[in-house]
Amino acid sequence: MSKDKVFNILISSVGGQGGLTLSRVIALSAVISGYYVRTGETLGMAQRFGSVVSYVRVGIGREVYSPLFSFNEAHYVVCMEVLECARTLKYLRDDGVLILDNTIKPPTSMSLAGKNSTLREQVIKQITNIVKPENVIVVPARDIASSLGSSRGANMVLLGVLNRVSGLFVKEKIEEAISNFFKGRAKELSLRAYEEGYRYVNHQQTHIT
Repeated sequence: MSKDKVFNILISSVGGQGGLTLSRVIALSAVISGYYVRTGETLGMAQRFGSVVSYVRVGIGREVYSPLFSFNEAHYVVCMEVLECARTLKYLRDDGVLILDNTIKPPTSMSLAGKNSTLREQVIKQITNIVKPENVIVVPARDIASSLGSSRGANMVLLGVLNRVSGLFVKEKIEEAISNFFKGRAKELSLRAYEEGYRYVNHQQTHIT
């Protein structure tokens, strides 16, 4: 992993998906690892499935003074919903990595019976036409989490994918962060979801330069 560098991570989601929780676990992992970190959020009508965008900046050997960054500056964009991903894709660097949950939650006006699956595939195709194929990881995070007992663990599945491709945190540090953040059954589920996400990426390549 490169030292003396700041990594920009953007998380896009809709209210209720756990995007804010994901950003906070990443931040806690950074603190436990001895890194500098700053976070910020832009919230829509979060309790009504509105847009939620989280900014996380992790400094390794360098101080971080602001959580915000501009378009084309994110090393990693983690999307928990397909349509929100299309809206926030402009933040991804040309050499950045996109991690996309294939979940779609269109507004009620767009939720036509039998059409969501088609719309999802169309949007994913448009996204993958923009980003280099080798820099896109589409993950059935919600399905993976549901198979473990609760779809609420989708954010931790995505955390596992992120850490596998980035190598930002050693296993013990991120597990400590998850264990400190969650309690009881939620902790057990979150740890398992993280492991499943980490294993989902079937290669050792790291995208950090």
